[in-house]
Amino acid sequence: MKLINVGIIGLGVIGKRMVQNMGVHPKFNILGGYDISEKKRSEFNNEFPEIKIYASAEKLIRETELDLLYIGTPPASHAEYVKMSASRKLAIFCEKPLCVDDSQGSELVNIVESNKIFNAVNFVYSSAPAAEAANEYISSGELGDPIGIDISLTFSRWPRKWQEDATWLGKNEEGGFMREVISHFFYLSYRLLGLPKWVGTPIINRPTPKAAEVFFQGSCTIDDIPLTINGCVGGKVNDIVVWRLRGTRSSLRIFNWYHLERQGEKDSSLILSEAESKPQAAYMAQLDKLAKQMNNEKVSLADFNDAFQIQKLVEEGLRRSIQI
Repeated sequence: MKLINVGIIGLGVIGKRMVQNMGVHPKFNILGGYDISEKKRSEFNNEFPEIKIYASAEKLIRETELDLLYIGTPPASHAEYVKMSASRKLAIFCEKPLCVDDSQGSELVNIVESNKIFNAVNFVYSSAPAAEAANEYISSGELGDPIGIDISLTFSRWPRKWQEDATWLGKNEEGGFMREVISHFFYLSYRLLGLPKWVGTPIINRPTPKAAEVFFQGSCTIDDIPLTINGCVGGKVNDIVVWRLRGTRSSLRIFNWYHLERQGEKDSSLILSEAESKPQAAYMAQLDKLAKQMNNEKVSLADFNDAFQIQKLVEEGLRRSIQI
């Protein structure tokens, strides 16, 4: 399998995580990085002195022999870097959400499809062991018929402490837990059962018009299967992230992102081992699949079109919600 040369755009906490994971994966070789922030470029250089930092994204793309550009910047900037990549026919691995403007999202899908450019979006449930095992469990018939999906989030603060430098996450323009977290579980539900559609009118609370949501409650359906979303921020609480699929024979629960549990009426059991439930297992599985797909093996990560479907779903929910 060919070694994949990578350029990194966005050197904040998510970009650093990608560098650390690609750095220990045998199929990726990071040739350079760029961030619009001089402070982040300096911090990154201190932490990863072996990786060359470029003065602009154009220089990174033009002056290196890249196979893949990873884009780990806020969503409004994705279009700029996707277009740069397309001009050089580079493969693209982009963070979600793809963007926050539907017309721009449609444009990006058209760019990569018309130019036949490899494109993938970093939805963790494309590859995470919990998602793979859930898919197998549903296919086996042990779940029975799906009858409902429940998504529940509680955060003591938003942005979370490890995201505090990414102040845009706390603003309505690009941030919020609907775009950042619920999108992952929408994608998981889409992958396993089909694309959700909104029903009724969601309710939302933003402390100010420019702030990201601190409360959201809404309902969707996948065919005739109801899907409920409940999310809130605030209070001295442990963060809770739970996706549950209820079935006629048993149910599945994903909690703490990567743990998968089978639930019966009076019993429950973990499906994955401790090692399979660690974040690192999901990160490596994603990179394994990315490397295989770039080397023309028959696997499928979420692509721009998938991400655009989820983007439209999230943005529609935010638009139609009523402030309380």
